[in-house]
Amino acid sequence: MENITAYWLQQIATGDRRAFDALYNHFWKPIYQQVYLRVKNTEATEDILHDLFLSIWKNRNRLYEVNNIESYLKTGARYLSFTYFNKNSAKHTVDIDKVDIILDDAPIEDRLHYRYLLDLIQEEIENLPERCKVIFKESRIHNKSINQIALEYGLSKSTVENHINKALKRLRLITKDFHLFITFL
Repeated sequence: MENITAYWLQQIATGDRRAFDALYNHFWKPIYQQVYLRVKNTEATEDILHDLFLSIWKNRNRLYEVNNIESYLKTGARYLSFTYFNKNSAKHTVDIDKVDIILDDAPIEDRLHYRYLLDLIQEEIENLPERCKVIFKESRIHNKSINQIALEYGLSKSTVENHINKALKRLRLITKDFHLFITFL
């Protein structure tokens, strides 16, 4: 199989559309499954695959640098999945289990950093003043809106916003040296 993929890459580098189609037809399904397991959204998965293969076509003149196309595609898919979560962080709360799934393919060092960072964040949340901690958890863990929290606790919206901002400021301070993205910050 390595010989045929090497041939496809050589042909794609020269602009051969049929070789590109063969590469796409061979790899789209396993990459689709990998991405879908991460993002759990058909439309987003299709967009990520489109972007991934479009990038291959646009950068075809540099394909000679790729030693293992399958690994290259999987790494690109993982990166684009992270990007998807990062771009949609305002719309979605990240489920820690999803991040664990994404990190399954990551190097052990990244997984250890992630675990350490998660522990650090959880510890800092627990060290917040009680009211601030409760409001932050209602917002970020239980996905309640500022209006819902304000009504439930008899507070003004600005008070709720201030507590959330205070918590986020503290969390940003302790995580500023980490390069992993944290979508709820």
